[in-house]
Amino acid sequence: MKNRVQLNPIVRLLATVGVVGLMVVQLDGQQTTAPSADYTKAVFAEVRDAQGLIVLRGQFALSDEEDDDLERKATLEPTGVDADAAGEAEVEFARASPAVQEVEFSARNLQAGATFTFVIDGTDVATATADGRGNAEVELEVGLPGAPVR
Repeated sequence: MKNRVQLNPIVRLLATVGVVGLMVVQLDGQQTTAPSADYTKAVFAEVRDAQGLIVLRGQFALSDEEDDDLERKATLEPTGVDADAAGEAEVEFARASPAVQEVEFSARNLQAGATFTFVIDGTDVATATADGRGNAEVELEVGLPGAPVR
């Protein structure tokens, strides 16, 4: 019995390490961003389903912010693949010498549990799985090519 009590913490530790490892793998699968890209002049944002069909699509427009940032926003409209789907996409960056861009996608009324790819100007940015209510979101920072690392 004494050996079993000592073994129990070791088994729990190994189980915890395994679960954490699985979570890291799952989180890594959610983001497919290249280390750097320039989205400061992005034109189109899309949300594609697992078959590559465009579910949502929108055109970016420049929007001034009250701070020293610039933001490009796109209202994502359904293409007919999922008539009630909707969403938004944003790219925000510093007006003067930007080094990093904040990229955000938010989509709703998608097929619950399905995986979607978020795309800017034909380049895959990230993937996410819609939750039980059909919502999927991605927020990430993308460095500009050649910009100094902060």
